[in-house]
Amino acid sequence: MLSNKAALDRALSIFNESRVPEQKRLDRIDAALQPKLGEDGLPLPRMELPDDAPEILTRLTTEAETNYLPLALDTYAQVLRVDGYITEVGDGRDPWTAWQRNRMDARQTPLHRATLAYGTGYATALPGVDGFGDPFPTARIYSPRNMTAMYEDREWDDWPVDALVVHGDRWELITDEAVYTFMVEKRAPIQGGLGTYSAGRLLTPSTPAQHSLGVAPVVKYHDRHYLSDERAEGIIEPLMTVQKRIDRTSANQMIAQQVAIFKQRYVVGWVPESEEEEFKANLARVHYLDMDPSEVEFGEWEGTPIEPYIVGGNQARRDFAALGQLPAQTTGLDGISNISDATLAGLEAAKNRRAGVMTTSLGESHEQLMRLFAYIDGNDTAARDFSSEVLWRDFESRSFGAQVDGLGKLVSMGLPPEIAMEDVPGMSGQKLLRVQRAMRREQGRRVLQDLRDRAATPPLPTPSDAPGAPDAGALGPQNTPEGDTEGGE
Repeated sequence: MLSNKAALDRALSIFNESRVPEQKRLDRIDAALQPKLGEDGLPLPRMELPDDAPEILTRLTTEAETNYLPLALDTYAQVLRVDGYITEVGDGRDPWTAWQRNRMDARQTPLHRATLAYGTGYATALPGVDGFGDPFPTARIYSPRNMTAMYEDREWDDWPVDALVVHGDRWELITDEAVYTFMVEKRAPIQGGLGTYSAGRLLTPSTPAQHSLGVAPVVKYHDRHYLSDERAEGIIEPLMTVQKRIDRTSANQMIAQQVAIFKQRYVVGWVPESEEEEFKANLARVHYLDMDPSEVEFGEWEGTPIEPYIVGGNQARRDFAALGQLPAQTTGLDGISNISDATLAGLEAAKNRRAGVMTTSLGESHEQLMRLFAYIDGNDTAARDFSSEVLWRDFESRSFGAQVDGLGKLVSMGLPPEIAMEDVPGMSGQKLLRVQRAMRREQGRRVLQDLRDRAATPPLPTPSDAPGAPDAGALGPQNTPEGDTEGGE
């Protein structure tokens, strides 16, 4: 194991050399997803405005903004749900039990969201105990804003060399032997106090928790597989520029329709002497002025048309949908209504293809986490099962009747019903287990009933036992009449 000083030096090295540069990018993505608020908690515009901008301009710009980035994140996160796990369990405990015990049915959603938003997410599993005091793998999930993992080969290695978790005043260094914890003391340390400074703060180590798993138990998640020379970017960062264009176009449209959309009249050479006279002039259809016509000029300014802003906004949303591979109707584009299931499936084809890439990458990481659960539980069979597979819920827009009819045809061709049930739309992992158990019980009941029916039914008599039947040897050895031979006289 590392000494406290060596562990602390390693934690500071990860923090200063890797985490600080990465944090700038992650904070920029987080700011793009969150509403911008002032010190009083009220919303502020994202678009940059002059310092002396009037209050009405600030208010109109704030009201005009429509942030589609969280929508893009939700569109993909909502179709990523693990519902089951297939593996060779052996004699140990099923890893799916550890998944359920760690409430990963619900916790997988924030893990997926963090991975899609930033390009990377993390999960850990360590030996622990459940609420009854029994040994059990304990899972934790992390955003890259809280964890930084270091790999020798980022593309190939399954496990990191070590990882640093920064959460408030608590730092954790996870290695292949133990978890080292450091508390951040914000007060100035007393002279001679134990610890190491970092940016004016004192890091005080506590007793490390040894796990002896042989690897740093950190599982890395990506929205897609990246090579070692590629930077994980996620799905939000490429859309941020287009989102700024949408905000600017919407703000210009809001200002135009609030300030300059109406026609405005002007009079040159005459000023009303009172508010009453001005009011009458505003209401009058015909103006009668006792003045020299050459000295008075009436005119009218046309209102600013907003159609160009509408066209520009729709084009920006189309670009947003194209880059994000989102269905056009997701961003509120008009002209899409009363469509069939087949048309809707076609509109969502690009999204489904990209979601398929995500499930492939995320599924590999989930399977690695499941094998880690099995290893901690001592289930060597499940821990070594690299053919294991997680089951994803199907959210595609397809006709339920047509899909079930197709599965029925496969069963009639010889596919076992238990396997066909896995592809029934909306069939969760837990429900699938209950259905398969019920099908096995029903099959067993039918076999048992068939055996009982056979035992209760007397056997049918054979021809030799039938009344009046001739003796088997009455016709001789070959059962042919005497003299009836070929060539006989």
